[in-house]
Parts: sequence; C-alpha cells; structure tokens
Amino acid sequence: MAMDDNESCGSRAMEPSSPKQSRLQRQKLQAFNEVLTRLQDLNLDEVNLPGFEDQLWLHFNRLPARYASDVNVERAEDVLTHKRLLQLAEDPANRPAFDVRLVQVHPTYNGISINSVDVDSTVKDECASIHPPPTFGSSPSLQAFENHDNNAHVNDGENDVNSTSRTTRPMHEITFSTIDKPKLLAQLTCIVSEIGLNIEEAHVFSTADGFSLDVFVVDGWPYQETGLLKGELQKGIMRSKEQPQHSVASLNEQGQTVSESVSNCVKIPTDGTDDWEIDIRLLKFENRVASGSFGVLYKGTYCSQEVAIKVLKPEQLNMDMLKEFSQEVFIMRKIRHKNVVQFIGACTRSPNLCIVTEFMSRGSIYNFLHKQKGAFKLPTLLKAAADVSKGMNYLHQNKIIHRDLKTANLLMDEHGVVKVGDFGVARVQAQTGVMTAETGTYRWMAPEVIEHRPYDHKADVFSFGIVLWELLTGEIPYACLTPLQAAIGVVQQGLRPTIPEHAHPKLVELLQKCWQQDPTQRPDFSEILDILQHLTKEAGDDGKDKHKDKSIGVF
Repeated sequence: MAMDDNESCGSRAMEPSSPKQSRLQRQKLQAFNEVLTRLQDLNLDEVNLPGFEDQLWLHFNRLPARYASDVNVERAEDVLTHKRLLQLAEDPANRPAFDVRLVQVHPTYNGISINSVDVDSTVKDECASIHPPPTFGSSPSLQAFENHDNNAHVNDGENDVNSTSRTTRPMHEITFSTIDKPKLLAQLTCIVSEIGLNIEEAHVFSTADGFSLDVFVVDGWPYQETGLLKGELQKGIMRSKEQPQHSVASLNEQGQTVSESVSNCVKIPTDGTDDWEIDIRLLKFENRVASGSFGVLYKGTYCSQEVAIKVLKPEQLNMDMLKEFSQEVFIMRKIRHKNVVQFIGACTRSPNLCIVTEFMSRGSIYNFLHKQKGAFKLPTLLKAAADVSKGMNYLHQNKIIHRDLKTANLLMDEHGVVKVGDFGVARVQAQTGVMTAETGTYRWMAPEVIEHRPYDHKADVFSFGIVLWELLTGEIPYACLTPLQAAIGVVQQGLRPTIPEHAHPKLVELLQKCWQQDPTQRPDFSEILDILQHLTKEAGDDGKDKHKDKSIGVF
C-alpha cells in the first residue's frame, strides 16, 4: 500500500509504483497504525473526536517517510504534539511555534542504548528512566561519533559496560514548527545557542506543504523545570523578530545600486570611476545552466563574449537576497585575479537583477566529482588545490573572507584552471579582525562559525581542508549524516572526514593542519601554497608524464 506525500486519506489502497516506495509506505502505515492504537488505549479526548483518524493520517502523509520510520511509536503522545505545533504554525502570529519537555537520555554501550544490552540488573536499575525518552531516540549516525577513528575523542579500549557512564542524563527536547525557508536552521540554532544550550541531537523534517518540524535534544540548561527554558526561548524568538530589517540597496535614477549603511555589511568604497552597470538589452540569453529556489543561471553572451548570467527571481526577492546581491557586486567589482571568477557587470534595474561573470565551461568541481563521477589523481589534485589557494590567498591579502568555500563554488574553465566564485556571503574583514554571524554550508563550515563565536580568515582555511579531502576522495563530506548532524559532530565530538590510508603523508599532514579545531593552529594560504608547491615538485620528480591525469582530459 503506497502513496506519495501529497495523497489523501482515501488513497491508502493504491498500488505501489516501485519496491522502494512500497517499503516506505508499509513503514509509514505500520507506524501510523501503532501510534493510533496507542493513542486509543490512552483514551484521550482528542482521539475520540470525529475525523481524528483521518487527521492523524494526513499528519503522517504530509511529512517525509523517514518521520514514520524514526518516530518512537511508544511515545505516541509526542506525535500529537508535532501535529499541534504544525497546526499552530499555520497562523503567522504563532511562528515559530515551539514546545519544550524534559527527557532522559540513556548511556550507550558500543553505540547501543544500555537498556538494549544484556547487562547486570544493577546497572539497569541505576539507569532507570525518571523522564520519558526523546521522541526519536538516539541517532545511530550520531552515536558513531563516539568511535570516530580520526579523533582523540574516543575510548582508549575500555569495551566493558563498566567503562560506560552509568548515569542517565536529563536533557531537554525542543520542537519548533514554522514556515520552511532558507537559513531557518541557522536562525533556530542561533536562538538555542544564545541561551547557552548545546545541541546533542537534531531531527529536521520539511512538510509537503512548506512547513518545518525541527526537533533538538539539548544539554546545558541547569534546571529541570521547563517553564524557565520556555521563557528564555520566547525571549530569544522575540529578539530575532525585533532585529531591524535594514535597507541594503536602493536604485538611483540611472537604475544603479546605491549602498546604505547596513549592520555587519562592510562595502568596498567606490572611487567614482566604476562602470559596471550593464544594460539588460545588451545581454543575450542562451541555455539555462542551473536553477535554484531564488535564482537561475544562464549561459549567454555580452558584446560577443561568452558569459554566465545569474538572474534573481523577482517573485522570490527579500531583504536577505538583496543584501547578498548587493554584497556580491561590491566585492566582485574590485577583485582581479586569474584564480577568481571574473566579474563583468551587473544589472540593478528591478525586476531584472542579475550578475554577469565570465563563463566557466567545465562547471563546478562539485558537479565534476559527484555528478559526472570524475576523479583527480595526485598531480591534478595538487594543481587544482594550488589554484584555489592562489585565489584565496589573493582574497585574504585584500581582507576579503569568502565564508562559503566549497566545491560547488569552485569553477573550472576550458583550460582546467580552477577559480573561486560566488561571493554572495563574502565580507570585507572588519577592523577588529573577527566576525560572529553564522554563514556558509554546514558540511564545510568551521566549528567557530557553527558556534557563533568570533572568527576571521582562518574559517576559510578550515573549509579548504574539507575541500582538499573532497578532491582526494571524490566523496561528499559526512555523507551518512544530515548537514546539521555533521555540524554537531564537528563542534562537540571533533568529527572530521575519514582520510584514506593510501593518501600521501604530507597531504594528510596538510589536511589535519587546515581543519584544526583551534583556528590559530591553521596555516595561512601562503603557507599552504608553499606546501602544495613542494608536493607538486615531489610528484613531478616521481615521474612527470606517467602521472598525467587522463580522466580529466584538458587538465
């Protein structure tokens, strides 16, 4: 019995369209039936209302299949809480709707809850639950952090139960529901971290109709009463709502962007000689290269030159998008380097907001590795890494922090030259030398950025370390984890991707230097370049032509 996430209650008997869908739908239906049965046994008033069964099914059906497979059916009343919060979130005045409850997290033995292991009854008695367990239990992926082989944060061989903490830990489970939107997780985690809470586990779901259900298990609240925590969360939510919506850019009579003073946004001053405004009529649009929620990338021409045209979707424009658009223009119009994507101009006449750059015919390294299934051998890996390092060294010399360095933002031209692109969240480093705003992409993000601590250009070096690992392995960082789970692991367990055993020892040493937890221990890009050039010489001495990478053609 299968149905997609948008089917109605009356569609429960439809035939599955694939074995995978069939399995997922069976899991969903089984979880639904078990939750319904338990709620009926509890004889709650809500359960006896007309149409309750159909409403419960709609709740399961609007959420992804993994919600049904992950939820603890023995905590059926938690499903009612989720259903209630999603309903509350439909009213803008209630957003984000949230709930807090005290939970008991059991210690684990080899990644398995102590209650699931055949151990001495005395141990189990000491671990007896005072409070209910988390809604989704403990994530196996997160438990695996305990034994991660790239870090010192592991047990030194004590494998008996006595080496496991016998004390169950009371924590708090916070559940949010609101409209699903970009950077929502960053906003929610910021609210949580400002109170001094540590996110131990996270489960994030998006509904088929555009809402979110985000469940965090947190530590760090010293009181067991939930009322105080609810009050602090409400204050944090109000503070986030009260933050002024500064105007980022306005248009003058010529349709050019005029910058205004914006908090945490430092512009590059104009010298009065800039000529970067492009008349949209001079652009010729050809094929669409890529499309996202808020913009479309086209290949085109400008004065007979091949260009890439990033067009913002006017129907999706908001203040954050205008801020990023304005900042990208301010940054790109002042930088010139062979390893930075060349800015050509921009159109700032609403509704045709777009940025025009040189066209990079070979696309992003991310697509090359993960969609085209390409591969880098050592000499070409070192060349690509050196290209990135040269571009980043230039940016840092000019006090520009990229803040979102990842393979998706590294582009290759027809000659195989790698260039740094996408400066939507880049910033000129403040005079204090540090920043605090969280930005970037979790899988590549430095721990100090995730934690909203002050950071500087060394955050880009951490991201480069993850990029270097990606070039080496051809894999997505922390592929078995959600982005937020990866972020929690990086901060709290010192998680790093597993380095292959066959990797060059000096490359391994460079990786580990770049992703040091302490930013001051990471090298600058000038030092990274020296290391890469030395490695390149070694690789060349080992056999220049025989190492030529046939898999990338023009490289």
